[in-house]
Amino acid sequence: MLQRDEKLHAVSFRQERATRNWILAVAALLLVIVGLLVWNSRLKQRTNIYLRRLLDEKEWLVKEIHHRVKNNLHMISDLLDSQAGFVKTEEAASAIRISQQRVNAMSLVHQKLYQTGDLSSTDMAAYIHELVAYLDTSMDCRPRIRFVLEVERLQFDLKQTIPLCLILNEAVTNAIKYAFPGGRQGEIVVRLQKQADGKVFLSIADNGVGVSAAVMGKSVDSMGMSLMRGLSEDLDAEFSISSDGGTKIAIVF
Repeated sequence: MLQRDEKLHAVSFRQERATRNWILAVAALLLVIVGLLVWNSRLKQRTNIYLRRLLDEKEWLVKEIHHRVKNNLHMISDLLDSQAGFVKTEEAASAIRISQQRVNAMSLVHQKLYQTGDLSSTDMAAYIHELVAYLDTSMDCRPRIRFVLEVERLQFDLKQTIPLCLILNEAVTNAIKYAFPGGRQGEIVVRLQKQADGKVFLSIADNGVGVSAAVMGKSVDSMGMSLMRGLSEDLDAEFSISSDGGTKIAIVF
């Protein structure tokens, strides 16, 4: 009986030791796992901080680029304005003023991108309001011409915004200059909306004197019309111009 008790005691001791060793091994493994998790968490935290810093620096650089482009375009506009004072013909002065308006239209895009938190896309509704207000003031339209803006809040990237702003500038400028001769009063309507098929519809319409068939033809030798058609091709858009109780320029893209 003593030998049996001794054997049982030895077996029990071995089992306790094995259990203790197993518990110690599991505890050590858990400590290793916890250590790895803590290390991984700190590594991720440091990586996230580093990436956040890089992203902030990138956003600052892009913002600064838009700001400098805007300033450079503004400087070009001022140079054109100065040059207009030295030309001797009204035709040359008019061409310079038109170029100045085109430069200002592009400058306004970079100004909007610099002012907003989103540096990759433009709120076209806000841009249209500012562009029309600029043309209204610079071309002294009030109170003879009234502007009606029916525009949805749609976002466009820079590749789309620049062609759109130049098309808008050309169409609205042409309507202001030619639709209401002899001091006539009139209305210019700008519409921007997303259609049911997902395409975007932009139109600039006036209730002025309209345009001739030659202007509506594709063979017209007009820089403004050629520019609008070329920019529409850049957008892969359908361009159309019609004259029925005024002039309407529309693109669908």
